Amino acid sequence: MPGSSSSSSGLVPLLTDGSVTLRELREDDAETIVAYCNDPAMERWTTVPWPYRREHALEYVAAGRRAWAEGSRFDFGLEHEGRLVGAVDLRRPILPALAEVGFALAPEARGRGLMSRALRLVLPWGAQQGIQVVQWRANVGNWASRRAAWSVGFTVEGPLPGLLEHRGTIVDGWLGSMRLDANLTLAPAHPWFEPVTITGRAVKLRAARESDVPRFVQGHADPANKFWLPGIPASYGEADARRHLAQDAESAASGQAVSWVFTDPELDVMLGEVVVFLRSARDGQGEVGYWTHPEGRGRGLATEAAFLATRHALLPVEEGGLGWANVGLRASVDNVASQRVAEKAGFRGAGIDRGIRRPPDGGPRGDLVKYDMVPADLAGLDLPTAG
Repeated sequence: MPGSSSSSSGLVPLLTDGSVTLRELREDDAETIVAYCNDPAMERWTTVPWPYRREHALEYVAAGRRAWAEGSRFDFGLEHEGRLVGAVDLRRPILPALAEVGFALAPEARGRGLMSRALRLVLPWGAQQGIQVVQWRANVGNWASRRAAWSVGFTVEGPLPGLLEHRGTIVDGWLGSMRLDANLTLAPAHPWFEPVTITGRAVKLRAARESDVPRFVQGHADPANKFWLPGIPASYGEADARRHLAQDAESAASGQAVSWVFTDPELDVMLGEVVVFLRSARDGQGEVGYWTHPEGRGRGLATEAAFLATRHALLPVEEGGLGWANVGLRASVDNVASQRVAEKAGFRGAGIDRGIRRPPDGGPRGDLVKYDMVPADLAGLDLPTAG
């Protein structure tokens, strides 16, 4: 159970949940602070002095002690199994009721949920000090920091252009916020979707990689994909592909969609992409979309990929799925190949959406054929036959 007591200085409380302890930072912590602040991730994502030396650590401890006395910043050392492994702080730069949280972990302590535990200790304590709103900021790409903020319920906006200054450069950032009120749960406000690897008969679904960028470029240069997929730039290049991958990661982290590339299970060469989008969290309703690299057509791969992704979305959470209630699929009335994918994958017809599709040539809008699948449908379905 979380608990607290006073530190030796009388200023810094001792907060603990039995696994993680937040305590006063001391001069004899300097060597440990120097070690983890010289980790390359600290140079990349934070603004600590670089290279970080002992005098920096001693000044950090001393400045923290002064800030505690002033009530402007509250620094805690993060201890686990009797060793200092990081730090967390609350800063009040403008108003006493508004704070910003910052944190860092030594490399050997990462990926173990320790920062989530620390935040669940320090945020309620901050509320007792009159803090009403806490903000979190990070450079875009600092996924470890974002996951820790997400795990305790921060709502994140971004990427926000030019939000932060980083070592003399203006960079894009993420901004999270949280109210420390009676509704505080310290639990995620929404899911973070993970593209878990799923292997079928003829395809494997996996997360996209940097090495897939050339395949994205080739696929989006294909005339058929340009015709049927909305919004592909005329001269799609590597920068566009990397933006696409960044948006896929953002959509997963914000609980909006989960994307996979599908590949040959043995060669692992990207042959297309499949995405399930969450359309209504309240209703558990989603939609699946896909496209195929020219080398993957005519082999039933999109059919199997669409089925595997949809099944994952519909399976109960306790069986490793997302637990959705319905997944839809829409195809142009003129796109016979996509309609065949839906039908062979086991989707059922659900009507027509009229005047939805805008052709790339700017012609009149067209209709979309609707399909859907629900969990009960899975009982009578098996992996589609390729070909």
